[in-house]
Amino acid sequence: MTTRWLVLLALIFFGTTGRADEIVIGQSLPLSGPLGEAGRNVKEGVDAYLARVQREGILGRHKLSWRALDDGYSIERHVENIRRLVGQDRVDALGLSAGTSHIDAAYAAMREAGTPLIGAMTGASALHGTQRPLIYHLRASYADEVRQLVAQAVSVRQRRVFAVWQDDGLGRDAFAALEVALRGSGIELVGQQGVVLANMDGPAVATAVRSAAPDALFALCVTPCAVKLLSGLGRDGSHKLTPYMLSIVNGEALAKSVGNAARGTVISQVMPNPHLATTPLVQRYQQDMRSFTGKAEFSYFSLEGYVAAMVAVEAARTSLATSPRRPMQEAMRQLLRREVDGIPVSSGDDPGVRPHPVTLSMIGNGGKLIH
Repeated sequence: MTTRWLVLLALIFFGTTGRADEIVIGQSLPLSGPLGEAGRNVKEGVDAYLARVQREGILGRHKLSWRALDDGYSIERHVENIRRLVGQDRVDALGLSAGTSHIDAAYAAMREAGTPLIGAMTGASALHGTQRPLIYHLRASYADEVRQLVAQAVSVRQRRVFAVWQDDGLGRDAFAALEVALRGSGIELVGQQGVVLANMDGPAVATAVRSAAPDALFALCVTPCAVKLLSGLGRDGSHKLTPYMLSIVNGEALAKSVGNAARGTVISQVMPNPHLATTPLVQRYQQDMRSFTGKAEFSYFSLEGYVAAMVAVEAARTSLATSPRRPMQEAMRQLLRREVDGIPVSSGDDPGVRPHPVTLSMIGNGGKLIH
């Protein structure tokens, strides 16, 4: 038998990656740079759940490996990482990437390899659409978050809003959703400004906000942008307006950075409250985070990482249940028909899934989140 036929038989027997008893998940996320803290929190959540998998032997004789690469929140590095993971490393699936523009730029490589992405830290409509069927969402869209935030502004009778939006896929998508949500709400958009995170002038943007005299400020950007904006408005909290922000903002980190200026900020949330152990999911998450890190420090980002790892392991169990094993893309398609520990799994071409929930939190005294 020729070498060529031996290789073909090996591929048929072991699957396309050549690993009969191992599922390999690849991940590109910011472990350094402006979103490094969020990325490290995500990784802690992933590692905490994988420690449970190892401890309890959840996959039996099989193994799941998770390879995380740092992209520093750079689009170019993110694309390079994904190309390496799906091309050179030939991972079975990708896990929880961050960045609307980052994921969009890397999607061609994912599509060419047929590799699914399990979880995306973005709610952009372009990535939730039918043209991105390899992306499996574990969180609500930005449109859903913005609608909840606008409803809150309406409920407290705010009438003038200024929007600051990050000039990339994230901000443009969220600002478009805001314009739609404001129609017929009785709230006037009195000003708006796009910003580039790398060269954002916080005091100058704050001056533009003050001159428009809004009673609500929608900051449609990531945590470092929100820090610059609220710092520019004044750390004494005398700006006399309500800031509204998306779930991609770390409320605790924001409060730590700007002090009283963050008080009263309303943040939409797309994961269960990580501080309230009223569900089996959050109870296990808290237990595993304490066991893995030795600390009782919980966050929405580490919980999102924990959830992504949990869904990936459930897909791996489905994949490994047959011989030869099913591709992870096929396993993820099966998860669309049910929830994983109460977390809906959705994809752009499967509209019949239960909507992803959105709740609201607020930064109170001492920088604590009130839910």
